Amino acid sequence: MKTNLFKTITAVFVLAIASSMQAAPPDYGKSGLMAKKYTAAESVADVQALKKGSRYALVCMECKTIDIKELASDEEAEALCHDGGSLHCDSCKRKVKIKRSAGGKGATTVKVTYLNDEGKECMFLVPIKD
Repeated sequence: MKTNLFKTITAVFVLAIASSMQAAPPDYGKSGLMAKKYTAAESVADVQALKKGSRYALVCMECKTIDIKELASDEEAEALCHDGGSLHCDSCKRKVKIKRSAGGKGATTVKVTYLNDEGKECMFLVPIKD
């Protein structure tokens, strides 16, 4: 009789604890850059919105690296989206050409893309907002 009572109490206790547990969200316990979601700058206006001291990430799809940098001046933001300009990936040392293009018929935004020697998009810029 005592063992059945003990087993019943133990089962009720285990069920009570198990039912009170909840799954934590995916970003629970993370801090800093990892807890936020960042999106790529697709238009010239997104890149030009960066000011001196702003941080941004250059993501190279060729060598699969991310370089986080900080703007030294406001003019550097213009250089990041200057049509015909170029950038270099710090990791693979490849030269990337900057190209501006209209978003399409009737579009008011100008898109900025970073192209490799073959004309394929190989890099993108992500503004990091704290």
